[in-house]
Amino acid sequence: MNEFERRWQMGARASRGDAPNLSNEAPLGFATRVVAQWQAHPEPSLMALWQRLSLRVLGVMALIFLALAVYGAFTVSGDNSIEPPVENAVADSFWLL
Repeated sequence: MNEFERRWQMGARASRGDAPNLSNEAPLGFATRVVAQWQAHPEPSLMALWQRLSLRVLGVMALIFLALAVYGAFTVSGDNSIEPPVENAVADSFWLL
């Protein structure tokens, strides 16, 4: 318990110290650093942005295609669903003549 009291008193003494100076002003040279950082990293060209966007869209479309291909591969049933139903068989045979 003595250790706790000692640390408590030490923390209380440290918290009674001077509060940091909270000013609304920017530090000296802040604007210069911001402008230097901005000039060091120019914005990419419009062509680079379109290229990045198109590659992302291409990647998403490839994932969708892959998901649909896997879904189609696992949902193939034994029956042939391409054949027309019976009610369309007469009309189809009539139009083929």
